[in-house]
Amino acid sequence: MIKVVVCGALGKVGRVVVDEIAGDAGLALAGLVEAPGNAGLGSKVAGVEVTADLAKTLHVCDVVVDFTNPKSALEHVAACAAAGRAAIVGTTGFTADELALAKKAAGTIPLIISPNMSAGVNLMFRIVEEVARSLADFDAEIVEIHHNKKKDSPSGTAAKLAEAIAKARPGSAVVHGREGLVGARKSGEIGMHSLRGGDVTGEHTVIFAGEGERFELTHRAHSRRTFARGTIKAIRFIHGKKPGLYTMADVLGLA
Repeated sequence: MIKVVVCGALGKVGRVVVDEIAGDAGLALAGLVEAPGNAGLGSKVAGVEVTADLAKTLHVCDVVVDFTNPKSALEHVAACAAAGRAAIVGTTGFTADELALAKKAAGTIPLIISPNMSAGVNLMFRIVEEVARSLADFDAEIVEIHHNKKKDSPSGTAAKLAEAIAKARPGSAVVHGREGLVGARKSGEIGMHSLRGGDVTGEHTVIFAGEGERFELTHRAHSRRTFARGTIKAIRFIHGKKPGLYTMADVLGLA
């Protein structure tokens, strides 16, 4: 039995992750954590009380899952490193410095940091890199749309897709939208366009446009349960692993 603490347990993704864990015979909810002042503190979900103190639950868990915000996630990862507990971070919106700081914990504990837990999206990361390399003279543009409550832009997934393109095309640079008389598209640009509206769970399209043809890759998430199921796979994968930084590609056998 793998004992799991979920941070951000009452959030949009956190709630679904909690449901998946509660319904899995091989997993047990060891703790639920939310931000100080959250209206749900003190309530119980699946028989487990929601608390604002991760430290109180660390001694009884094997893995900590975090879907919060960059500031809280950094604190939670540091606490996991100090306690020797594996961590899975699905939080997005990190700056480059924050992400680098979080990754340092991998020297002490097994750690997964992923902007998207979906199997399809993680396969998309790999395919996009291959296409970007094969169609090297095609212009690359990324379009993503999410619900109107999403706080960070572009999405962590879109940023990761841009990284995949840049890996195949060294020297590329992301351009966020275009307005006014910007001139012709420059070589090496990776166009990034973020849309926000309604209750869209998440949709990402990468467009490779060449002379006389266009190649597009699209992933649509129809439910947050997609992310939760990927998280369950990550929990099973990371339990018992040696310290190190792992990816969802490792979890899914795509590495």
